[in-house]
Amino acid sequence: MITKLDIQEKDGFLIMEDFPANCIFNKVKTGCGATTIALTNSENYIIAVPTTELIENKCYPIKDADGSMKFWKKHERKAGLSPVISNLFGLYGNFTYELKRKLKDYLSITGIKKIICIYNHRTTKTNQKYPSVNL
Repeated sequence: MITKLDIQEKDGFLIMEDFPANCIFNKVKTGCGATTIALTNSENYIIAVPTTELIENKCYPIKDADGSMKFWKKHERKAGLSPVISNLFGLYGNFTYELKRKLKDYLSITGIKKIICIYNHRTTKTNQKYPSVNL
Protein backbone atom coordinates (compact mmCIF):
# COMPACT_ATOMS: atom_id res chain seq x y z
CA MET A 1 0.00 0.00 0.00
CA ILE A 2 1.37 3.40 -0.95
CA THR A 3 0.78 6.30 1.40
CA LYS A 4 1.29 9.81 0.14
CA LEU A 5 3.70 11.85 2.27
CA ASP A 6 2.84 15.40 3.28
CA ILE A 7 6.10 17.21 2.48
CA GLN A 8 7.13 19.86 4.99
CA GLU A 9 9.16 22.58 3.31
CA LYS A 10 10.07 26.20 3.65
CA ASP A 11 11.49 28.29 0.82
CA GLY A 12 12.13 25.16 -1.25
CA PHE A 13 14.03 23.25 1.47
CA LEU A 14 12.74 20.28 3.41
CA ILE A 15 12.28 21.00 7.11
CA MET A 16 11.61 17.43 8.20
CA GLU A 17 13.80 15.63 10.74
CA ASP A 18 13.25 12.23 9.15
CA PHE A 19 11.20 10.30 6.63
CA PRO A 20 8.57 7.70 7.59
CA ALA A 21 9.80 4.15 8.28
CA ASN A 22 10.30 1.97 5.19
CA CYS A 23 9.92 4.99 2.96
CA ILE A 24 10.92 5.12 -0.69
CA PHE A 25 11.31 8.81 -1.40
CA ASN A 26 11.56 9.80 -5.05
CA LYS A 27 13.30 13.14 -4.86
CA VAL A 28 12.82 15.12 -8.05
CA LYS A 29 14.28 18.46 -6.98
CA THR A 30 18.00 18.64 -6.28
CA GLY A 31 19.43 20.76 -3.49
CA CYS A 32 16.33 20.57 -1.30
CA GLY A 33 18.03 18.76 1.61
CA ALA A 34 16.53 15.26 1.31
CA THR A 35 19.90 13.50 1.20
CA THR A 36 21.12 15.63 4.11
CA ILE A 37 18.14 14.50 6.20
CA ALA A 38 19.03 10.85 5.58
CA LEU A 39 22.74 11.44 6.26
CA THR A 40 22.41 13.44 9.46
CA ASN A 41 19.58 11.83 11.40
CA SER A 42 19.97 9.03 13.96
CA GLU A 43 18.51 6.21 11.84
CA ASN A 44 20.17 3.59 9.66
CA TYR A 45 19.72 4.45 5.98
CA ILE A 46 20.41 3.09 2.53
CA ILE A 47 20.40 5.93 0.04
CA ALA A 48 20.21 4.92 -3.63
CA VAL A 49 21.39 7.57 -6.06
CA PRO A 50 21.73 7.65 -9.87
CA THR A 51 25.42 8.59 -10.24
CA THR A 52 28.84 7.73 -8.86
CA GLU A 53 29.63 11.45 -8.76
CA LEU A 54 26.83 12.03 -6.24
CA ILE A 55 28.22 9.29 -3.99
CA GLU A 56 31.70 10.79 -4.18
CA ASN A 57 30.33 14.29 -3.48
CA LYS A 58 28.70 13.04 -0.27
CA CYS A 59 31.60 10.82 0.87
CA TYR A 60 34.28 13.36 -0.08
CA PRO A 61 32.77 16.82 0.55
CA ILE A 62 34.80 19.95 -0.18
CA LYS A 63 35.25 20.57 3.55
CA ASP A 64 37.09 17.98 5.60
CA ALA A 65 36.27 16.88 9.16
CA ASP A 66 37.95 20.02 10.56
CA GLY A 67 35.96 22.34 8.27
CA SER A 68 38.97 23.14 6.09
CA MET A 69 38.64 23.27 2.31
CA LYS A 70 39.80 20.05 0.71
CA PHE A 71 40.02 19.20 -2.96
CA TRP A 72 40.05 15.41 -3.30
CA LYS A 73 42.17 14.01 -6.11
CA LYS A 74 40.71 11.20 -8.17
CA HIS A 75 43.05 8.58 -6.65
CA GLU A 76 41.93 9.67 -3.14
CA ARG A 77 38.25 9.00 -3.82
CA LYS A 78 37.49 5.32 -3.36
CA ALA A 79 34.46 3.23 -2.52
CA GLY A 80 34.24 2.40 1.15
CA LEU A 81 34.09 4.32 4.40
CA SER A 82 34.11 8.10 4.03
CA PRO A 83 37.18 9.76 5.54
CA VAL A 84 35.01 12.75 6.53
CA ILE A 85 31.65 11.30 7.64
CA SER A 86 32.53 8.45 10.00
CA ASN A 87 29.33 6.43 9.56
CA LEU A 88 28.93 6.80 5.77
CA PHE A 89 29.89 3.98 3.42
CA GLY A 90 29.98 4.71 -0.32
CA LEU A 91 29.24 1.62 -2.38
CA TYR A 92 30.00 1.92 -6.10
CA GLY A 93 32.28 0.65 -8.82
CA ASN A 94 33.66 -2.87 -8.92
CA PHE A 95 32.41 -5.00 -6.05
CA THR A 96 35.79 -6.57 -5.34
CA TYR A 97 36.61 -9.00 -2.57
CA GLU A 98 38.33 -6.14 -0.69
CA LEU A 99 35.26 -3.88 -0.93
CA LYS A 100 32.98 -6.74 0.12
CA ARG A 101 35.23 -7.32 3.18
CA LYS A 102 35.18 -3.60 4.03
CA LEU A 103 31.38 -3.55 3.80
CA LYS A 104 31.09 -6.64 5.99
CA ASP A 105 33.42 -5.08 8.58
CA TYR A 106 31.43 -1.83 8.46
CA LEU A 107 28.14 -3.66 9.00
CA SER A 108 29.57 -5.53 12.00
CA ILE A 109 30.35 -2.40 14.03
CA THR A 110 27.81 -0.87 16.38
CA GLY A 111 26.19 2.49 15.77
CA ILE A 112 24.21 4.27 13.11
CA LYS A 113 25.07 3.21 9.56
CA LYS A 114 24.52 5.09 6.32
CA ILE A 115 25.14 3.38 3.00
CA ILE A 116 24.98 5.42 -0.18
CA CYS A 117 24.95 3.34 -3.34
CA ILE A 118 24.18 3.60 -7.00
CA TYR A 119 20.99 2.10 -8.41
CA ASN A 120 21.38 -1.53 -9.35
CA HIS A 121 21.77 -1.29 -13.12
CA ARG A 122 24.25 -2.11 -15.84
CA THR A 123 26.99 0.29 -16.77
CA THR A 124 27.42 1.40 -20.34
CA LYS A 125 31.19 0.94 -20.44
CA THR A 126 31.85 -2.41 -18.78
CA ASN A 127 28.38 -3.94 -18.66
CA GLN A 128 29.25 -5.00 -15.10
CA LYS A 129 26.38 -5.17 -12.66
CA TYR A 130 26.73 -2.87 -9.65
CA PRO A 131 26.15 -4.45 -6.26
CA SER A 132 22.86 -4.08 -4.47
CA VAL A 133 22.67 -4.02 -0.69
CA ASN A 134 20.39 -6.26 1.34
CA LEU A 135 20.20 -5.59 5.07
